[in-house]
Amino acid sequence: MPLYTGFLLTGVVTVLLGPLLPELSREWSLPVGNLAPLFVAQFLGSAVGSLLSSYRQGLSLAIGYLLITVGLSSLAMASWPIALAPVAAIGLGLGLAIPATNLRVAHSQPTRRGAALSSLNLVWGAGAVACPLAFAVRPPGMSSDAVLLVLAGAAGLVLSCLAWNVRPAAAGRFTLGAPASSPAVAGGLLTRGRHAPQGGDSVPSGRQGGVLPGLVVIAAILFLYVGIENAVGGWLVSLADQFQPTRSATSLWIGSGFWAALLAGRLVAPLLLRRMSERVLYGTGLAVAGAGLLGLLTSGSQLGVAVSAVAVGAGLAPLFPLTVSFLAELTASTQSRSTGWVFALAGTGGAVLPWLTARLAGGAEQLAAGFIAPIAGLTLLALLFGFLNRLATLTAPPRARP
Repeated sequence: MPLYTGFLLTGVVTVLLGPLLPELSREWSLPVGNLAPLFVAQFLGSAVGSLLSSYRQGLSLAIGYLLITVGLSSLAMASWPIALAPVAAIGLGLGLAIPATNLRVAHSQPTRRGAALSSLNLVWGAGAVACPLAFAVRPPGMSSDAVLLVLAGAAGLVLSCLAWNVRPAAAGRFTLGAPASSPAVAGGLLTRGRHAPQGGDSVPSGRQGGVLPGLVVIAAILFLYVGIENAVGGWLVSLADQFQPTRSATSLWIGSGFWAALLAGRLVAPLLLRRMSERVLYGTGLAVAGAGLLGLLTSGSQLGVAVSAVAVGAGLAPLFPLTVSFLAELTASTQSRSTGWVFALAGTGGAVLPWLTARLAGGAEQLAAGFIAPIAGLTLLALLFGFLNRLATLTAPPRARP
């Protein structure tokens, strides 16, 4: 329960800048595009945390939520540019907590990683949906600072639960509750053969010689995915607000709709995997997300933005869980836990693409033009996924002759 409750909170906090930026822009009397460095601070902090997260998972989780608690409390009292420091602390905490939770679940269920990670990320998606709604339905007169303090209190409760469950293991490491299953197991979502789940036409891990190239490609895919998701989620509310500034509440609901589509997509992904291969589901998601991004680039109304945002969310939904599944199987086949750098690179994607989106929009005066950045990112992601499939084919062990 602490893991799942905490993961719900990480969903809220990860997307917090999206609904918060328009309010900070008004409070600090700054153009919203000038606040793009907040994305850089959060996701560079997340990258550093991800790099450290794979060493001691239980301790990483506890320290991560401590940083989130302190960062949220400090952000409620900060002004520009001092706010960069607490936002970086929040990112560092997220970077410690999110990969540790994902890998713990992935390694504990080796024969159904895709479904397990999709289910776990449903909880994250629920938090992401709730974040803009928390701003939209808050009581009249309640400031954004009060919302931040409430979230800090929730993070403190999660931290207390984790501290209660963290205990030193015999080897001097810290664990959280029961230890995860060994990653060195047969089968999984990426292995062809009798251990593969039903309907799984996955990317195999192949021979050990293809592990490092596979890790590099997966790291690049995660870099692009995290960047695309956060570019859309981070600027969507501000984009919708540009069409009708007097309907800020509608913009918040549009932002929530994007995350709701992401949540719904992850809800149905395990069901779809029973009827189609992971490769087909991945490709379908890329196509739907691409159509939605083109809609954001060309839409001229809040309605068009809303429809396009739902398409992007639905298309992106299965991509991250399946990619982490590919990573988990690759590391399981070699008994390797050296994956922190992979998630660290993903975190830098969350810093680069939102910043690049604002730059291409010309200071965010016309944010729609900036969405050429996530469109280019998605195109490159599709090419890398095709290369990953090709690499897996080349490195797969040859079938025995009859």
